[in-house]
Amino acid sequence: MIAPSKPILCVAVLAAALVAGLARPVTAAAATPCWKTLLTDWYDGRIDNTYPVHCYQDALKHLPPDVQTYSSAHDDILRALQSAKAKLRKEGKSANGNTLVPPSSNGKSGKGGKGGKTPSTTTSTTPATSPGRKSEKGLTGVADKLNPSSPSSLPLPLLVLGALALLLVAAGGAGLLAKRYQGRKPSP
Repeated sequence: MIAPSKPILCVAVLAAALVAGLARPVTAAAATPCWKTLLTDWYDGRIDNTYPVHCYQDALKHLPPDVQTYSSAHDDILRALQSAKAKLRKEGKSANGNTLVPPSSNGKSGKGGKGGKTPSTTTSTTPATSPGRKSEKGLTGVADKLNPSSPSSLPLPLLVLGALALLLVAAGGAGLLAKRYQGRKPSP
């Protein structure tokens, strides 16, 4: 009689687990706040989509400190918001929190009519060797790599410390071997 009750008990436990899994309330996934979407849109240097005024204001409040310090995000977003508000005022409309701010006509919102991203400047990389001198292999190439004025040079203090560490390890190993060798000598 005990044997048939085990499968029934297993089926009952499995059914209870299935019902409990289906009966738990499903939480709605929170939508991404519009200020985060606006910041993500800005990361390429321009704002391409249309957002309500409150999204711009919230984005300015939630700017990460590093983005605020090291980029023009605050100025770009504020400029886009002010430009849209000025355009609305010119048309005789007022801006509230839900008024949509379209990207500027050239698609470069937030850049104040400068045509999008500021022009990039290219810098040429200079070789590690002095001007007029070809890079060589061998000892001259090694000397060029050790030249501290080169951006691709090896860190000389680090190399010296590494060599000193290897020297100390070798001296310790030699001392250990000498001690072991003296221990094996037969005493007279």
